[in-house]
Amino acid sequence: MEEESDISDAIAKFNLSYLLLAQRMLREDRESGKRMLGVSDVLAGRICSLTSAEMEVLAQTEELVCQLRVHVAPGRA
Repeated sequence: MEEESDISDAIAKFNLSYLLLAQRMLREDRESGKRMLGVSDVLAGRICSLTSAEMEVLAQTEELVCQLRVHVAPGRA
């Protein structure tokens, strides 16, 4: 059970870091951020509008909030 807790904690930390980075990228250069993150304009807007409290809640899910996209970057995987 402790191992599951460690994994859940690691996922939560990763998710929060990802959301903070995504929000920063989108605020600094929205078009570049959307392209690098692979998100739509609507999702970019939602990410930008998240409060710290909302990010904390999203980060606590037991699934990653991002998805690997190695299929769109040939030769990088």
